[in-house]
Amino acid sequence: MPTKPRRPSGRTTNQRSDVRDAALALFAERGYRTTGVRDISDALGIGTTSVYSHISSKAELLREIVLGTLDAALSIQADAIASTTDVVDQLRRVAESQVRYFTQCPQEAIVTTRDFMWAESDDLKEILTRRQTYLHRVEELLGRGHDEGRFVVENSKIAAFAIIEMCEAVPKWFRADNELSATQIAYLYGEYAVRIAGAGGPPS
Repeated sequence: MPTKPRRPSGRTTNQRSDVRDAALALFAERGYRTTGVRDISDALGIGTTSVYSHISSKAELLREIVLGTLDAALSIQADAIASTTDVVDQLRRVAESQVRYFTQCPQEAIVTTRDFMWAESDDLKEILTRRQTYLHRVEELLGRGHDEGRFVVENSKIAAFAIIEMCEAVPKWFRADNELSATQIAYLYGEYAVRIAGAGGPPS
């Protein structure tokens, strides 16, 4: 079991960003469901009343983290697609950019991919819409590549799921002191993505 964060002596905060950052760290470590507002206030060394002066609920923090992360991921994905007209390179760069972003923001990535289903009803609809948009863009690349004879894909939706979930798993195990750097890992995953699609050779 994770140890309870020690209350810092004399810690005060007047910044909402402090509350958000403490919640993010706890959500990533313990999970959204097992983290309470009391845990957030303890991590900051303030009372729960002070936390509630910045937020209306814990759900508000989950919404902010998940939607913010998904919006960033969608923007990065769009930039990767727009960076070239070659469909193979587009798919490769989409996977590379997702891995790079998730290794740079591992806590956001873990909370977004693992805990999004605990969002409140209206928030969950927005989250699922963004996730579908991300998925559909990858599906479209796979379908177009298949039509152009560049990919060999029997089911674009399943292939898209496989590529995205492969990339989503990276922040669960990646560490900065690994044998391979984040850039090298991103390159490898880009190559694995195009191989799932039936294009490309073994990565060097």
